[in-house]
Parts: sequence; structure tokens; C-alpha cells
Amino acid sequence: MNLSKQLRAVRVYSFTSCLRLTDAVWVVLLAARGFTLAQIGLAEAVFHLTSLLCEVPSGVAADLLGRRRSLAVSAVLEICSDLTMAFSRNFAAVCAAMALKALAYTMISGTLEALTYDSLKTAGRESEYLQIDASVSVLQRLATALGSLASVLSGVLRFAGFYLANAGICFCSLLAALALQEPLVTDEQTARQRHPFADLAARLRAHVAESAAVLRTTPLAVRLIAADAAITLPSYLTTMFVQQRLVTLGWDAAWLFVSPLLASAAAMAGTALARQLHPGKLRPLYRLCALVCGGGVLLAGAGPAGGCLAGPMLVQAAISVWYLHAMQRFNDAIPSDRRATLISVDSMAYSVLMIPASPLLGLLADLTGHAGAGLCALGGLVLASGLLLPCRK
Repeated sequence: MNLSKQLRAVRVYSFTSCLRLTDAVWVVLLAARGFTLAQIGLAEAVFHLTSLLCEVPSGVAADLLGRRRSLAVSAVLEICSDLTMAFSRNFAAVCAAMALKALAYTMISGTLEALTYDSLKTAGRESEYLQIDASVSVLQRLATALGSLASVLSGVLRFAGFYLANAGICFCSLLAALALQEPLVTDEQTARQRHPFADLAARLRAHVAESAAVLRTTPLAVRLIAADAAITLPSYLTTMFVQQRLVTLGWDAAWLFVSPLLASAAAMAGTALARQLHPGKLRPLYRLCALVCGGGVLLAGAGPAGGCLAGPMLVQAAISVWYLHAMQRFNDAIPSDRRATLISVDSMAYSVLMIPASPLLGLLADLTGHAGAGLCALGGLVLASGLLLPCRK
């Protein structure tokens, strides 16, 4: 394998898969079409319910059938999601588009990380994963920031225009996926690559049983999964509800890019800081990051417009610092043959929390007439997790 070429393709895929023109305005776009915050929260719950149901199966598929194939399928599904949303006429179509988007997300989740780690492992350079993952994370945040600038086009692009432009970007992701090579670290992976569908049912049963055994015998992995779910819960919810908060505070939709742009910059700064840290234990790091993250959520929910900008910055910076080190420890603790599956379990735990959290935060906002009410409740819970759900190692 040409590792330099492989990592370039990983970076291109990472960048284009995060360059989404609707992320900074999708709540406002749907609200402008007459949907309530509770309905929008329900649509987000559909996303996470689909993610919950498909997260682990998609990880298993990536491990058994190939990570490169999974990433290509993800890009195709994302194109289908954008086209469905672009031509949606009712709430059911919106939910269908969200379900397709979630399925596309699950095909990436765990898969890209597993492909990157094992690509390095083929060259005996897995110790460089933290630094490579940090550079990929910066590219993803940069793509998110650039995508958020599309809010300035809200006076030019119609609803469908945003999603059709997204579909074009997803096609670039597909091309990047096709340029990747499948990393083969173990004899089992080599055999699967030659005959991906041979004895699939038997291999599936064995794979699930062995993945469950890894979790039973690796308590560190279980603690990291729980901690990741708790601290990353506000990541998207803060971005989502701050959109409506800023509009109610008098901001024009064209300026909504400012908040995610600053949050992405803070995330990149957090990643740069994390690269310089060498924590011996993760428990103190989690406690600190959870307290900063929870404080940021409270600021976003209850503060003035300045708080809506500063709060998400604190949230994203804290999550970036934690997640970079947590994923290094997690990857070091799990075997290559089960890597995509077990990272998908980590993502599934996040979806378990997001399914009730998203509509409940939207409902609380509707009932109180305050778009930040749900964020205030969430911020308190994240602060508590700094004391109640830390990692011990």
C-alpha cells in the first residue's frame, strides 16, 4: 500500500464528507416552511433512531465486507438523502431524508477511523494515529466551518438549491472513496477481501460473538464508550438550537454561519491543544472537559447573543480535546478485525441518548417559548457527568 496516497484520499474524503452547506441553516429552513421546533426535533430523533438501529450492523458490514466499500456506499446514500430532502413536500419526506442521512452517517462512523488506523498499522506506524487523526479532525472542522458560510446564500439559494449543492459535494466524496485501498492487517482480513461474501452468515455470527466478548473482557473500552456518549451529546444539539436562539434574538438567517464558524475554529484550537497534551490518566481529563462543555451549553442556552457564540465554542473545544485522546486509547485497546464494529458501538451509545434528547429539548423549547430552555437542562446534566461518569484510566 502507498501510505501517502492512502492518507491523501482519507483527507479528501474526510473534508468533502463534512462540507455540508445546510448544517448551519437546516433548522431555520424547515421552520420557514412551517415546521415547529418539536417536529424538527422529532425529525432529528428519526435520524438517531435510524443510526441506533444501523450503527452496529454497518460496522459489522465494514469489517466483514470492506471499509472502502462502506465509505463508497455512504456517499451514495448521502446523495439520495439530499435529493429526497430537496424535493420533499411533507414531514414524512423530511423524515425519510433524515433516515437516509443517518444510514449514510453510520456507514462512515467507525469505518473511516478503522481504515485510517489499520492503514497505519500495515506500515507499523499506528503510534502516529493520534497525530494523523488530529490533522483529519482539523480538516473536518475546516470543512464544517466553510460549509456554514453557505448561510450567506440564504437570500439567493432556495430550499432545494442548498440540498442539490450538497449532493454535488457528496459525489466528490464518492470519487475519494473509490481512490482508497482496503488495508489488510490480519490473515482474516486478507481472506475476506478475496471472498467477501463466502460463508457470510457463519462469519457474521462469529463476528458478533467475538465483538461482544471483547467488550466483556475490556472494561476500559466500555468506560470510554459511556464517557464519549455523555460528553458528545451536546455537540450537535447546541449547534441545532442555537440557530433558532439567534433568530429569536433578532439575527438574520444570513448571519447564522458565525456561530458554527467560531465553533469550528474553537474545535481546531482544541485539537491543536490536545496534540500537545500527554495525559497519564483519562479520568481528570474527562472531568475537566465535561465541566467546560457543560458550562458552554448553559451559556448557549441562557446567555445573550454573545453567549450563543461563546457557548458552542467551549463545547466543541472541550469535546475535541477529550475525543482525540479517548479514541487513541480506544483503538489501542481493541483488535483490528473488530475495529469498525466496536467504534460503531461507541457511536451507537451517542444515538441512544440523542433519540430522546432531541425531541425533548425541542418540546421544552416550545412549551416554555424559549429556544434555549432545553439547552439549560442539558448543560446541567453534562456538568453532573463530570462527577458521576468519569473514566478511571
